[in-house]
Amino acid sequence: LLIATGVTGAGGATVFGFSYSSEKKRQEVEKKIRSVEEKAVPTRAQQLKRLASGEEFDVLVVGGGATGAGVALEAQLRGLKVACVEQEDFASGTSSKSTKLLWAGSRYLVKGLVKLFSPSSIMSPATAWNDFMGTWHMVLGCFRERTYMLTMNPHITNWVPIAVPLDKWIIWPPPFDYPPAALGPCTGLFVIFFKFYDLLGKYVAPNSFVMSSERARADFPQMDGKGMKYVSVFYEGEHNDARTNLCIAFTAAMYGAAISNYAKVERILFDEKGVAQGAEVLDKANPDAKPFQIKAKKIIYCGGPFTDGLRQLSEGQDVKPMVNASGGTHIVLPPYYCPRHIGMVDMMTSRGSFLFFLPWEGYTLVGTTDVKTKPDLHHQVPEDEIQYLINECEKYLSPSLRVRRRDV
Repeated sequence: LLIATGVTGAGGATVFGFSYSSEKKRQEVEKKIRSVEEKAVPTRAQQLKRLASGEEFDVLVVGGGATGAGVALEAQLRGLKVACVEQEDFASGTSSKSTKLLWAGSRYLVKGLVKLFSPSSIMSPATAWNDFMGTWHMVLGCFRERTYMLTMNPHITNWVPIAVPLDKWIIWPPPFDYPPAALGPCTGLFVIFFKFYDLLGKYVAPNSFVMSSERARADFPQMDGKGMKYVSVFYEGEHNDARTNLCIAFTAAMYGAAISNYAKVERILFDEKGVAQGAEVLDKANPDAKPFQIKAKKIIYCGGPFTDGLRQLSEGQDVKPMVNASGGTHIVLPPYYCPRHIGMVDMMTSRGSFLFFLPWEGYTLVGTTDVKTKPDLHHQVPEDEIQYLINECEKYLSPSLRVRRRDV
């Protein structure tokens, strides 16, 4: 599916930094992008009028995040009549609060390999292999999605090099609690892994490479280059997540879906047999608005971590929760903390998770954390999470560049 029309580059074998294996492939991609016929998208007032007209839709999608907008687009392109409503703005929830990466799952791949080659797998090799193959297919799917996004949407995506600083020849405690990984820096294991990562991506991304400590100081002067043995660099995709969400929503509308933001579902409507047949919706952007009804044969909840709250509309307040929610925190720092052309990742944080340090929209984005929490659309970030991120990102920065709380 084409998310939106992009303008392609004209020369060589590159479209906005995307490398192709052949000129023919580049021409095929450019032809697909240019083949999309853009149509005017109805205004919000026109969309609301249609939603309240009494027209029966095949599907009503509740939630206008990336998933909800994606479901609306997919259903519309399959010939269904689709309505989609979002209680706030598109991407106002988690769809605008990611680490901005279109990554192919390097962390999942590493964890899968570690589990496959761990001593525990000897006791049940068949189970270990099946678990790994599940991870393997998931990662390959991530590669396909990443390639598609960067191929078809060069106007909102780009490649970003990410540095992995290695300041010890032997790491202890070992990464991922896997003792052989302790020898990763001195054996070149990490370098080999990223070359394998390039191979899995069919060399679509720029190739990974190694920087000496001297070059690291030149390319990433904010890094504590003096303490580095060397720096391994790999590439991931990067996108504007909120704009991606908007592109999906507008494309669904362009193809005929009735879609609106600031339209909150107040209650689900049922027929005499107890089957859902629509929803009562309120236009939150108009203080004088009265609720209206949307008729639909099927209703799909796409609330992400807030789905249990939506289920209460149809299953009651005492519905058993299905979502085991976790929350992630990012902080935004001034631009002088990171170069504009390269980011960094710490794969060995004190919590055992990844921490990215990326150039973003003229600033520096640092994150993320991963803690269990109760879903809240207007979540207040705990101060201890902010301080954790500050402490972690100082680990590889030059001692002369201290991250202060007031910089956040």
